[in-house]
Amino acid sequence: MKLFTSPFIIFAVALAAIYGADKLSMARPYLGAVAAVVFLYIPIILLFVEKKTPAFYGIRKKGAGKSIARALGAAGIIFPVYCIGFYLSMRYIYHLDIGFPGEAFLYEPHTLLFVVNLLLMVAIPEEVFYRGYIESELRQKDKRTIRLFGVRTGASFFIVNMLFAAGHLVLVPDIARLAVFFPGLVMSWLREKDDNIAGSVVFHWLSDVLAFLLFATLR
Repeated sequence: MKLFTSPFIIFAVALAAIYGADKLSMARPYLGAVAAVVFLYIPIILLFVEKKTPAFYGIRKKGAGKSIARALGAAGIIFPVYCIGFYLSMRYIYHLDIGFPGEAFLYEPHTLLFVVNLLLMVAIPEEVFYRGYIESELRQKDKRTIRLFGVRTGASFFIVNMLFAAGHLVLVPDIARLAVFFPGLVMSWLREKDDNIAGSVVFHWLSDVLAFLLFATLR
């Protein structure tokens, strides 16, 4: 039983399900919903199977406020640096012009819906799956010999983000997508700091929103 509930096996099953849905013409239009269901409901089912509480995944009220505050603080420090790097790389490596998104774009209903979608269909399901389920399972056998900015952790801290990055290649095999490994480290730190995924969800969501807006500036 343990073999089939191994986080590595579950990770492979989840990605296989999403990849399979992408190959089915009838499922492809709903691929985002399929991925959200897979990432969200597999961990929920495993909670019941293994008789664990949501708190095991870091889904709890305690520490949620602190975790969200830390996520906002991390965003305030990291995002300006990322924006500068984005501007320089787009301008001088890819030779693309940068401009502010038009007012019509910012206020279009589909823009707001997409931003909400990034929270409900991307950030929450992926954080429940990666930082909630996989990271929680892996760290049980972790010796936690590494200390990072006040958080004691171990190999699981990096392994979960290798899986997180690899998962982004399933539908779009672009090596540049492996860069999500680095914000993933921040999300894992947030999850570990307060034993809560609230901060990692918020940071994940804000990161996706920022990327969406930045790519909308390209001309």
